[in-house]
Amino acid sequence: MRICLVQPPLVQLNTPYPAPYYLKTFLEGRGFQTGVWDHSIALFERIFCRAGLKRIFADADKPNVINEIVSYNIDRFLSEEDRWLSCIDRLIDFLRGNDREFGHLLALANGILPGGPRFDACLDSLDANPPPDTAPLLASKLLVDLADFITVTVDPSFSLIRYVPSLTTGAGFRDFSAVEQGLNGYIMREFYRPLLDEQWDSLDRDAQTLVIGATIPFPGCLAGALVCAASAKARYGDRVITIAGGGYVNTELRFMDEPKFFDYFDYLSFDRGYGSLTAILEHTLQGDAQGTTPLYKTKHRSPLDGRVVTGPGIDTASPPSSPSTIDGISSSTFPDYRAVDFSRYLRPVDDANPMHRLWSDGRWLKAYLAHGCYWHACAFCDVGLDYIRNFEPLEPEALFRHLTDQAEKTGIRGIHLVDEAAPPDSLLRLALLNREAGQPGQHTQPLIFWGNIRFEKDFTPDLAAILAAGGLIGVSGGIEVAAEAGFTRIGKGIGLRDVVNACAAFKEAGILTHAYLIYGYWDQDDQEIIDSAEILRQLFAAGLLDSAFWHKFVLTRHSRIYAEWKRGGHPELAVKGDAGDGLTFALNDLSFDGEEGFDKFTEGLDRLLASWMAGDTAVPIEQGFPFAVPKPGVAADLIPGLLDAYARTRDRKRAAIPEPGTDTSTAGKADRVLFLGSKPMVQPPGAPNSAHGTSLFWRWRLEDRRLRLAPEKAAAVQALLKETANGDGLPAADFYRKLARLLGDTAVKKAWKILREGGLAVVTTKL
Repeated sequence: MRICLVQPPLVQLNTPYPAPYYLKTFLEGRGFQTGVWDHSIALFERIFCRAGLKRIFADADKPNVINEIVSYNIDRFLSEEDRWLSCIDRLIDFLRGNDREFGHLLALANGILPGGPRFDACLDSLDANPPPDTAPLLASKLLVDLADFITVTVDPSFSLIRYVPSLTTGAGFRDFSAVEQGLNGYIMREFYRPLLDEQWDSLDRDAQTLVIGATIPFPGCLAGALVCAASAKARYGDRVITIAGGGYVNTELRFMDEPKFFDYFDYLSFDRGYGSLTAILEHTLQGDAQGTTPLYKTKHRSPLDGRVVTGPGIDTASPPSSPSTIDGISSSTFPDYRAVDFSRYLRPVDDANPMHRLWSDGRWLKAYLAHGCYWHACAFCDVGLDYIRNFEPLEPEALFRHLTDQAEKTGIRGIHLVDEAAPPDSLLRLALLNREAGQPGQHTQPLIFWGNIRFEKDFTPDLAAILAAGGLIGVSGGIEVAAEAGFTRIGKGIGLRDVVNACAAFKEAGILTHAYLIYGYWDQDDQEIIDSAEILRQLFAAGLLDSAFWHKFVLTRHSRIYAEWKRGGHPELAVKGDAGDGLTFALNDLSFDGEEGFDKFTEGLDRLLASWMAGDTAVPIEQGFPFAVPKPGVAADLIPGLLDAYARTRDRKRAAIPEPGTDTSTAGKADRVLFLGSKPMVQPPGAPNSAHGTSLFWRWRLEDRRLRLAPEKAAAVQALLKETANGDGLPAADFYRKLARLLGDTAVKKAWKILREGGLAVVTTKL
């Protein structure tokens, strides 16, 4: 049996999607020969090259319904065909991080290269005089312009990172026949199907069973997955078994009873896939020709009566079960990227914003610190599904060993943590391990990492400082409703003070911050939307956020709101499309009365956010909308006031002296100190830029720091700080007692204050 895991087109261009690489580790650990094919980047390479563009320009045609601006831009592209064909290979090579000389040509913007509307707008924003460092941004705009041309002239279903998502999203029941009609678009027909034929040609043509496992994380991958499965069946017939899984399957297809879907895929695999794949493969090896046996977390079609057979474990109403005992998740199941050719992936710069760039500008190794979400209580979230409700952290030590090994073998040292919300204690342990790896005498180069978190009280200034020292460069987290009443209503488990405190701690540590917000809740009024926007404006004005994104609320069948409504709660919520006739294909998102009334806020919120991210936070909220909105009902100094309170609390805690009677027998639970400054140096009197007398000198947060000491004490304090800089430091009470013995009860208090302000972090290692 040979297993081929496929990432269907289209997903992001900068790095591999992680799901196939987790499954590869899992399957190879059970003795199966397993390979991964990234058809997303492969299809991109077929299109965005000289031969691909030559074909597209030859087939380009103006649509029947068109406005003057679109007509002009099509003519412009057609007139510059030769320029596009001559530069496309260099453009893609440059976006891969090569051919840096091409960047200088891009930045000249002298008309030698082709252009488009997005490229022009970017040039205008740079006053038509871009510096060379803006070349990646300009190149990315050219790429998107070209993608727009393809969408308009040959295939309206195409975009750079998705294909025909409109047929697979929205509310209510979906008609699978409508999805099938979207499978013969130009890009699928002229580019993807030939790619698949060549892929099959590359396989050994023996009698072994071939298993094609396609991951469908997003709606924009469904069409490609179906085309891939159909092509495999047409080539291999009964010799191939096709399986689909992934985020879209887990959410939208959980209730599917449409038999026609199984003309393409023999099995639907749910949740992480470990338990389901095990059941499918064992079932296949046992040769159950009748196909009537229900399989764990699997759907398939019975060959006897054509009905859809649903296996155990799919019903979200059942009590949650431990992922480690049911789906085979263990501390040894990590993604294996060793066979990936990372040079194929691009590094597009979608936005100049430094936080926004993290998503696309980097060939990240993607991994998670924990399965599920440790909070799993937000009312809007899919809390009924395995990927949210079944929380189980992995062992940070095992993950770190794996990631450093992967980094050595791939050359990629950046990690994108793809958790729903990374647990603070796991982040701390990962940061401590990573920091220690960079210490003298170690043979491992440290990593850098970023990912999703919850803005909560555990992220103190000390913890943020340690995380930054341990390689954390950015965090993204949900605020959802930036108003106290909204936090309570959706069960967020945090308040605005927690958001301010966490963001301030991260920003002080030099860590980038991103926030997600939601508007249009079924029970939300205009005042709360405006208040939420005003609070977001104040967060940007205070420098607490680098970027953010607004989402419009979507009611889902797996959310706590829907579960409460089904039990008779929320009588004012009028759900539409909860029941219907005919066979169900995809069903998760649900409509409700009044949701369209929130559409009017979309453009204004996006416009205001773009201004705030660009640094302009002075425009009043009311001026962002072409219709009358209520004035913000929150104080104009709400966030500055909370920020002042944060600073006072931070300073008070820094000044607090460890209790001399603290029990240090349980080292994992006691407060510990960790010195994060540079190596302290003893400076004698008269040293350049030194204070009068002997002092210890170090650097912390781009500033010189000094502690004046008696000459006979300096070396001993230096040694104590060096000891405290290693591993996870020393118990706080022990450190303070040692420092007091060296300096005396009076001097130690002043020294403690200087050290706490200069990089001596105090943290509880068991949060």
